[in-house]
Amino acid sequence: MTVFGTELEAIHFPLVGNSFVVGLFSLLHILLAALSVGFMLLAPFLEFRGRTNPFDRDLALSLTRFTVVVFSVSTVLAVIMVELLIGLFPVTTMWMWNRFRVPILFGILAFILQVLALYPYYHFWDALRRYSLTFHTTLGALAAFFMLLWVLMLDGMGSYMLTPVDQGGIWAPLWNPTWLPLALHRMGGNFMIAGYTIAAYGAWRARGAEPDSAPSYYRHLFGTGWRIGLGGLLLQPFTGLLYALFLRRGAPGAYETLLHGPYRPFLYAQFILIGLLFLGNYLLLKSTRTPVRNSQWCDIGFPVLAVLMVLSVGYPDIRRLFLYALVGLTVWSLFAYGRSALTLPDLSASYVRPLALGMGLLAIVLYLTMGTIRETSRRPDTVNGKISIGDELRQRAQFKEALR
Repeated sequence: MTVFGTELEAIHFPLVGNSFVVGLFSLLHILLAALSVGFMLLAPFLEFRGRTNPFDRDLALSLTRFTVVVFSVSTVLAVIMVELLIGLFPVTTMWMWNRFRVPILFGILAFILQVLALYPYYHFWDALRRYSLTFHTTLGALAAFFMLLWVLMLDGMGSYMLTPVDQGGIWAPLWNPTWLPLALHRMGGNFMIAGYTIAAYGAWRARGAEPDSAPSYYRHLFGTGWRIGLGGLLLQPFTGLLYALFLRRGAPGAYETLLHGPYRPFLYAQFILIGLLFLGNYLLLKSTRTPVRNSQWCDIGFPVLAVLMVLSVGYPDIRRLFLYALVGLTVWSLFAYGRSALTLPDLSASYVRPLALGMGLLAIVLYLTMGTIRETSRRPDTVNGKISIGDELRQRAQFKEALR
């Protein structure tokens, strides 16, 4: 490519390309961060419940331990991601940092306060609980709160790249049209993957025991995780609709690209995964073997609605009807199975453990697919309507010319 009379050779990673490399480390970081956010928000709540249920107390400690252990790994991945962004997309990176100077400083302060609350909450778990259960639970809630503030700032930067605003003011970029809808949608996703991951872990740890003799703690993990994951999944269609409405208003071009652009296969993949998760939840309910009147309608309804939802991906108004029908059928099934739905799991069914493991994997892939869809919708721009990949190349050419 020739720019300003200079033959420009773009920096390019062989075989996979620059965007893939940045996306790979971004997704790895986001996966660990999303699990940490979900776990940390659940930990103080579960510890509070642990006053009457020791299994919830132990689960709260395990979730906090995971957050602390993966903290350094997630941070390293984040540093690698930032270094790649600076080296491969310097114009975009500096442009974003200049507009988010104050929000970034606010986020860094929240991050530091989160660390100051999180590490004593974990490392002095027993000592602080002996001193005061209320103080210890409050410390965990503060760690979750400051983590949430940090995440909200990052969501503001991510949403701004898709729906930038031109208003002045140091906080104006944060209040872009899709910031809060994205934050709500991702929060539901955090609980979804956190819950299904807990359920999958409980199923895996109970794998060596006979169905009726599986350790009670891991049965508790299975049931608790499943309910949390299902709650997050049922929220996703409503927060997703809110996000889609604000996206269509704030970035109609990107919205059309999602529906009809070259990356539409990702959208099909997303709804295939959603359909499979709804089917998986119904199969878990059926494993209780509780007799339910007219259950044959559910046997037919879930797969038919899932297929119709996928086939109507390009027609969002029709697709939503099938998606909400799946939500309604799931809620009806929960009421139909009644108390059995609250006492999951029933490990006597041979398919329950592999199904739980599969649903945990599906939830993670779905979460990452949703993030990929959002990022690809603004291509070839890096900041929608503001900066493109071509601008990055031109800036590099001007820099080379100045050095001559």
